Amino acid sequence: MVHHFGWTPIDLVGAAFSLPLVSLGLAGLIVVGMRVLARARHATRGSAASSVAARYVPERRTLGIAAIAVIVLFAGQDVILGYVIELSDAIAWWRYATPVWSACVAIVVVWGVVLVHGTTPPESPTLSGTRRTCLGFGPRIGLIGAAAALVALVATTVAAGITSSPDGQGQWVWLVIPVPNEAQIDPVRVVFYGWAYGVPVLVAAAALVASTWVALRGNAMRPYLRPDTVTQEGVARRSGARGIVRLATAGLLLALAGAWRLIGDAGSAGSLTILGVNEGRPYEAAWQYAEFALDARWGAPVLEIVAFVLLLLVGTGLLGARRAPLVPLPVVPEAVGAEAVR
Repeated sequence: MVHHFGWTPIDLVGAAFSLPLVSLGLAGLIVVGMRVLARARHATRGSAASSVAARYVPERRTLGIAAIAVIVLFAGQDVILGYVIELSDAIAWWRYATPVWSACVAIVVVWGVVLVHGTTPPESPTLSGTRRTCLGFGPRIGLIGAAAALVALVATTVAAGITSSPDGQGQWVWLVIPVPNEAQIDPVRVVFYGWAYGVPVLVAAAALVASTWVALRGNAMRPYLRPDTVTQEGVARRSGARGIVRLATAGLLLALAGAWRLIGDAGSAGSLTILGVNEGRPYEAAWQYAEFALDARWGAPVLEIVAFVLLLLVGTGLLGARRAPLVPLPVVPEAVGAEAVR
């Protein structure tokens, strides 16, 4: 029956994954499976000393709430702008910048919690041979992924901005596609991810990078409680840094997915029919980068799924926030001549 309406299975899949909420649902299923496997694998894990756990539970709880808030804000915006409010004539640049700004605000809030609850004076002077910088406790793979997402977002934004053209009000929101060999026919103009959308995203990305750097540095530089808690606190700080990096990466990926969707829609414009001209046959008006644009439209749901998985992994950390989240590990002797931790 699908073919009676001109729909193919590929069309149905494309239509389903054109909705970010579908990506969110699939990401939820993936995270549930990951959590079930992780629980079975670590069923015999112990708990940490209460004094150490109490110090890191507030920021872990804040990370979880912040991740859920980013998801709710993104989903709410998608529903409102997609089904409640019609903004066909407005330049809804905030639709692409909001994920980045929300991740930035979330990380700033986490940093504030670290400052308030995570910098209590040490119970005894503690020495650490570990060089602690903003990258000291950051996950290597996570940082590489975040850097890749940032580079992809900036490259996409700059390339699309250069390709875009201004509309009648001087706002760079059009992609102009000329009709080949027909100088008397006006070119096709479609809405595109131009500078009007890209500049706010670049500003938000710069703010996100700054807030992430500050939060990671604050997480690393705070003092340890006691010499015997250095290893356990290192585990907690790596967990916090991982959550911060995941928040930042997710915000960048959601913005990049939105940009790829808009670029993909522009690439689908392929023909133009003018009544009374060319005996009713359409003119071809293909964009030279149409194939890349269509690939980007298929890649957008993948980016969204990855972003939602990262956010849900951080958000589901709330489930264990009431329990001591650290694993008791043997204290590693610190190097001689190490710097004092204040």
